[in-house]
Amino acid sequence: MRKFNLALAFFSLFSLGVMAQSTDSSQVEGKEKNYTVFGKSWKVIKYEDGTKVYEWEEDHSNNEVQIKKKSSKFHYNFLESEVGINIYPNDKGAPQVKPWGSWFVSLHSVGTWKPSKNFHLRSTLGVSWYNFKFDDERIIAVKNPDGLDFVNFDELPNGPEGTPTKSKISASYATLTVVPTIRTNNGNFRVGAGGYAGYRLGGRGKYVYDDTNGDKQKSYTKSNMYAENFRYGLRGEIGVGDVTFFFNYDLNDLFQPGLGPEMQAMSFGLRVN
Repeated sequence: MRKFNLALAFFSLFSLGVMAQSTDSSQVEGKEKNYTVFGKSWKVIKYEDGTKVYEWEEDHSNNEVQIKKKSSKFHYNFLESEVGINIYPNDKGAPQVKPWGSWFVSLHSVGTWKPSKNFHLRSTLGVSWYNFKFDDERIIAVKNPDGLDFVNFDELPNGPEGTPTKSKISASYATLTVVPTIRTNNGNFRVGAGGYAGYRLGGRGKYVYDDTNGDKQKSYTKSNMYAENFRYGLRGEIGVGDVTFFFNYDLNDLFQPGLGPEMQAMSFGLRVN
């Protein structure tokens, strides 16, 4: 009778353990990726709430394989890209820009802190390129000691002869962004608002023309074109599925004070997660 009671107690404890194990997992497993480098294997499991679990194998002297698990609230992505369009107000003294061709391009590393499934803090550090293509290809940006002038192709000092086909100015910035983001449980819808700041790395002016022989020629002005050395502003994001739309609005002027038109630039575009 005593043996029967012990068996019954053992069976009850075992049943409770199985039930606890089967009901304890509150996360719904999502995507799983496996990696192998130099004979070492591991896998990363991404759950719907945005958290990740890392599992890897270790070999021991008794040839047994042990699985280790590590959950992290911080996720790092080495390289990510964004593509968009730059614009600025048309009535501030600068030539009207052509949106198609005024490309915004960003390459950056991403760090995301995920304290909960409904709140993520996303930060990026990388390089952003700002291009402004003039709608009127005959207008050329000329850098003079007293400021930036916009002159007609035919009025360029010691300018070439030919037919202009393209004119633009550009600048590149090392940029840091921080965007707190609210998301649904499965992450299919996200809304974020934050800011960015950048330091200018380079800049130039460029125009393209066909010479009198019909050959394409390119002319560059490798300088800052009086673009501001520092750039900062506000950023908004809306994400649906794997696509995120963003909007940047500069709080400072595009050009240095007294050396170019007083106006703020904007950019908008998307990235694919």
